[in-house]
Amino acid sequence: MTVSMFGSNIGPDTSLEVFLHILSGASEFDELPVRHNEENYNEALSKNVPYMVDNNRLDDPHVKANLLFQAHFSQLELPISDYVTDLKSVLDQSIRIIQAMIDICANSGWLSSTITCMHLLQMVMQGLWYDKDSSLWMLPCMSSDLVSSLGKKGISSVQQLLDLPKANIQTVLEGFPASRISQDLQHFPRVQVKLKVQKSDTDGGTFSLNIKLAKMNSNRKTSRAFAPRFPKIKDEAWWLVLGNPSNSELYALKRVSLSDRLVTHMELPSTPTNIEGMKLILLSDCYLGFEQEYSIKEL
Repeated sequence: MTVSMFGSNIGPDTSLEVFLHILSGASEFDELPVRHNEENYNEALSKNVPYMVDNNRLDDPHVKANLLFQAHFSQLELPISDYVTDLKSVLDQSIRIIQAMIDICANSGWLSSTITCMHLLQMVMQGLWYDKDSSLWMLPCMSSDLVSSLGKKGISSVQQLLDLPKANIQTVLEGFPASRISQDLQHFPRVQVKLKVQKSDTDGGTFSLNIKLAKMNSNRKTSRAFAPRFPKIKDEAWWLVLGNPSNSELYALKRVSLSDRLVTHMELPSTPTNIEGMKLILLSDCYLGFEQEYSIKEL
């Protein structure tokens, strides 16, 4: 039932709001308990989240699932302890559903929808809004003042802080203890990407993209995802997305795990015109703002 529903509701440019609606409507949440009087809690929650729900169906498990997701992304306090238990269950079940949605988008060749769906998975892992929150909020020591101060210096992501030389970190922090930020940054991987286009061994007329990934923060020994707002332990994984953002076409998708170093390859489309505008995009399955884009034409 769930897969057929996905097929009829997902398109080439599906929005985050619609993906959340589709996710919440999955049959996995049919049995989510809506206890006596909980429609009142749901009504109160619905007034504090960005996306509207059907106020005539506040006793529906799928509406409750939608509200729990939005409360998680908004870091709202939940009304009763039962909701905390329900949220853990909903988050845990959502991973498999979102991965199925990503597969459907990728198999259809829809770049924009695939990436939006990946952002939804990052949101589930981090308890943040992709389009409303700075990824700096993934750092436990972050505050509104610090987000604002870093923003004025052009820093809006954890990735940018990781890329800064250590000596520069204290300069941009203006009095905030650099040791605290440095400690928090150790939770996150810094991934270096090296690419090379090669002629395929099998077929002389085609080309493949040789991809080397390496974690640069050598003192970080774990591949465990840093996701304190997600209820279960999860390992990091990465997507390699080959596509053309200008026409939103996706040519290939590969999901990889990276413990230290990895060498892999992806076949490039055989039509030479496709090289124009083609990019390789590296995305995390658990961290916001860790995207890296590379133009194939410039290799």
